[in-house]
Amino acid sequence: MPRVNYVNELNTLINDVRVVGAQLEETMDKVIQNLDDKNAVLAKSIRKADKQFNEREHNIMEKCLTLVLTQAPVATDWREIASIMEMVIDIERIADHCSDISKYTALLSELSPVQIPDYFYSMVDVTREMLHNSVMCFSENDAELAKKIIATDDVVDNYFSRYRKDIVEFIKANPENTEQYINYLLIAKYIERIADHTTNIAEWVIYIAKSELSI
Repeated sequence: MPRVNYVNELNTLINDVRVVGAQLEETMDKVIQNLDDKNAVLAKSIRKADKQFNEREHNIMEKCLTLVLTQAPVATDWREIASIMEMVIDIERIADHCSDISKYTALLSELSPVQIPDYFYSMVDVTREMLHNSVMCFSENDAELAKKIIATDDVVDNYFSRYRKDIVEFIKANPENTEQYINYLLIAKYIERIADHTTNIAEWVIYIAKSELSI
């Protein structure tokens, strides 16, 4: 019976992570849409919702610790629980970055529009796909998809490196728009950090599935 209880509680925990992952995807979609709309009210609501992700992280962590203390998991089980604890930290960090992006989106709503590198949204789209795949690979315990996410992180890094250099050139050519360009550079940095956190999630999925850890 104790083992049955443990499996049930673990399945509930895994489902909690799936739910918060889906909610994070919805938030990310709002953030991306608002990069175009620059709706200050929506940006504020996204930032306000960040508190909910903090609470969800705390609740999942609490369940993980309770499971460890009450069910005495074996080594394989502990590997999964420890990985989930690390994953929810990354999920919460991604939520933080969504809030950070929204802060600068709100600032941009008060400034005149400027031209930015045309591949900016390609970088955003790749990162959005990485987030979706990180939720999917956890849900399906898919190590191969996790490896794809890890490989894709280099694509985002390359975009950001190029973007940073181009933004410097935009500032030189249009110094009167320096504030806008700095805001866009910070947004791009948070996008790049989101990609890093999805990569971390993928690493933990591989650890669960194959006992291989490179973090």
